[in-house]
Amino acid sequence: MKIVIAGGGPQAEFIVSMFKDKKNNLIVINPSKAEADVLLKRYRVPVYVGKPWRRKSLEEADAYSADAFISLCEKDTDNFATCLAAKQIFDAKKCICVVSNPKNVDIYKQMGIDAVISASYLLGQSVQSETSLASMLKTLSLENDKITMIEAVVLSKYRIASLPLKECRFPSYVSVACIYRNPDVIIPKGDTVILPKDNLLLVCAPSDQKKVMNFIRQEKPKAEVILSKVVDKRKARKATKE
Repeated sequence: MKIVIAGGGPQAEFIVSMFKDKKNNLIVINPSKAEADVLLKRYRVPVYVGKPWRRKSLEEADAYSADAFISLCEKDTDNFATCLAAKQIFDAKKCICVVSNPKNVDIYKQMGIDAVISASYLLGQSVQSETSLASMLKTLSLENDKITMIEAVVLSKYRIASLPLKECRFPSYVSVACIYRNPDVIIPKGDTVILPKDNLLLVCAPSDQKKVMNFIRQEKPKAEVILSKVVDKRKARKATKE
């Protein structure tokens, strides 16, 4: 599958790390040379420095006929222009972009963008609003909706918080692709401990999305939550004294 990733910092790393080892043809276009250098050094994929909303940059990257074109630029208008060019000029099969203004979701869809994801709730907001499922989970479907990526923020009350991955016993129908632990992107192994505030990128079939969400939301017994908070406070006091 040919996947073009335009712009983005940690978000771009999420996508690259997920698809790099699955025999996909990845192409990255980034307006920031610093971000481009990081992606090239860490993942050794073709990276082009340029403004992806400009035709010249897309031509230099050979962005024609992408199966999935993902735009992660900072400005909504840049994402829209990039996806529109990819769709209308470069024959992208499916265009996906993120937006900071949720009002643009419906507008951009009506104007031809296949999938628009609101990024108005960021990690900090998700942690502050622990009771809101909508602020903790967001999904992105690719390849004719056969693959769904779920981004989930781990809360301290969740059963999987502070456990090694191998002890979380994730169901067979979901895979943890990577963990974003600001400022790092971690490719998890069995002994990788999932910490509160970690941002997990999970992969599953669309039909299993609800089951995955229910699994993630399982909470610890109340006594265990209280004990965990006491331990965290002691660690905080110790760190302050040091």
